[in-house]
Amino acid sequence: MHRPLSAAVLTVAWLAPGLALAFQPGPGDSPPPGSSQPPPTATQSPTLEPPPPSAAPVPSEQPAVAPEGPVPSTSTQTVDVEALQRELKALRSRVDRAEQRLAVQESRREIDEKRAMPSTGYNQWTAGNAMATRITFAIADDNLLAGAKDRSPSAGFKLAADRLFYDAIEQEKRGFETETQLVVYKRMPTFFKRMDAEAAFVTEIEQWHDGKTFQNYTTLSDDGSYGKLNFYTKRNDYTGDNISLTMFPVDSQRFLLGYTYAVTWGGERMFPNNTGQTPGLRLRYDWNVGTGKDSYVFIGAKSARLLNEKLNEPQTYYSALGGFGIGFTPWLAWEANGGYYQSGAFPMFSPNSRIGGKTVHTFGGSTRLTAHWGVPIGTSIDFQLFRYSPDASFLLTQQQIYDNRIAGSAAIEFTTVGQTLQQFEQPDTTRIQPAKAAAFLGKLRIKKLRLFANAIYRDLAFVVLSIPGVFPYQTFPHEAKVSPELWGSLGFDYYFERSKLTPGAVLAYKSPASIKVGDTTNVYREYWDQEVLPAGENPFDILSGKLTLKWDIAPFFVVVSELRYTLDNNRTKFVKASNESGRIRVFEDPNVTNRLGFFILAQARW
Repeated sequence: MHRPLSAAVLTVAWLAPGLALAFQPGPGDSPPPGSSQPPPTATQSPTLEPPPPSAAPVPSEQPAVAPEGPVPSTSTQTVDVEALQRELKALRSRVDRAEQRLAVQESRREIDEKRAMPSTGYNQWTAGNAMATRITFAIADDNLLAGAKDRSPSAGFKLAADRLFYDAIEQEKRGFETETQLVVYKRMPTFFKRMDAEAAFVTEIEQWHDGKTFQNYTTLSDDGSYGKLNFYTKRNDYTGDNISLTMFPVDSQRFLLGYTYAVTWGGERMFPNNTGQTPGLRLRYDWNVGTGKDSYVFIGAKSARLLNEKLNEPQTYYSALGGFGIGFTPWLAWEANGGYYQSGAFPMFSPNSRIGGKTVHTFGGSTRLTAHWGVPIGTSIDFQLFRYSPDASFLLTQQQIYDNRIAGSAAIEFTTVGQTLQQFEQPDTTRIQPAKAAAFLGKLRIKKLRLFANAIYRDLAFVVLSIPGVFPYQTFPHEAKVSPELWGSLGFDYYFERSKLTPGAVLAYKSPASIKVGDTTNVYREYWDQEVLPAGENPFDILSGKLTLKWDIAPFFVVVSELRYTLDNNRTKFVKASNESGRIRVFEDPNVTNRLGFFILAQARW
């Protein structure tokens, strides 16, 4: 490392004593005592002529006895050297501190470079490739205690579709699917100063198996293609604060409301029975970019065409969205967003229905407060726009980077939504049915140890918000006993750097959402997964836990295994009635309600 300043100071300090002595007059150079010879001027050289013989030396007084020990120097040159030495000492101290800070910055930069390794041939303006590709081979059994007669086939080379309620709550999918996104991406400056344009054609290809028909399928769909204009307000290098306009021509599912994916809303399902496209656009301003106090504000809109049963024709419905985020400090941020949706039209409940064909209104807002240190604010990968850039591999694979620092985050989120539905007891009137949700996500990393604590609250109206309602387009009956969903999980894992192994464990508890009308109780695990309990029975709480082990073989290749157990006594089945009058619903056998499963998978992801 070059240190020009410290080297110059050392050179001066080394030469200064010699220069000072060189310019001091020697014992034979000074005039004799009593001589009237003037000192040499700046243009006159000193003479070394001996004194004339007639000039007898004048006797001097007895010289004073020199004191013992060193005599402090009073020359200006010596005083300057001492000042330089003090300055040198101070500079050395500053250099040492700067080297320590530089070492820390270099260590952090190495970690950032690992997170963002540019691919071969990367060009910051034009590039295209396959992204978020996952190839998964698995050996799995969702329940070792049950067999084929209990709708649980034996272990095989297939990953069971038994996603637990606490699995990957910050993203849409588990991350174990075999799929890829083909991305054709282009970015370049425009004809105007400080403005660039970018676009991405994103196609998702996924292989999946239908557990009911036992058929294999390959689906091809849009996954957030977009065009984007960026105007940079302060800099000419296409970075920093900017105003952007993003246009989604096909699917705007990556433009959602809320923050934690498990409690997000405002996606394409807010237009019920929508089988077509949901285009949209977003205008956003980002400021304080890169300062640790990043902030933003946005507005947006979506539209969809749905069938209006009263007209028997498709009709266009709209939504309006907006929100902001403020970074108060490098460790504290507050965000809020909300929107209004025309969620299609009421169906024709009867030929003379007064509300059939009228618009269903959905509106609400979400807010989140986040404290974080050592890690950035978490954003679901399903909110990210696909950009073929150096940081894409990190954003899409989410590999953990470990260092010796303590890092963590805590986020708390609230959502409240209102929806106009047909009043159950008065079919010709509507009423606003409220829906609420909340989430807490806590993460702490102490060097190689990671700790997790998560909690989710959703009332039943929020669980079925996109249907909408338990009874489609209708409010809950007044006599219904409705219970919300509440669950929490605690977990940890530890990374062994030498072996690249990461063992961990998770424990979770859930009180499922339910509705009881008369003697019939429906339990909702999700809006698409419900269970009807035997007559007169109440729902049971759910307990679950798993042991995990991950082995990182290469930066893009990993082996993951899990041993998982879930106790869910809400599972039921039909059996013949004892009096042969038909079939009745009863609870499942203990080997089904106690699910002990495992999987071992090898996955390549890039």
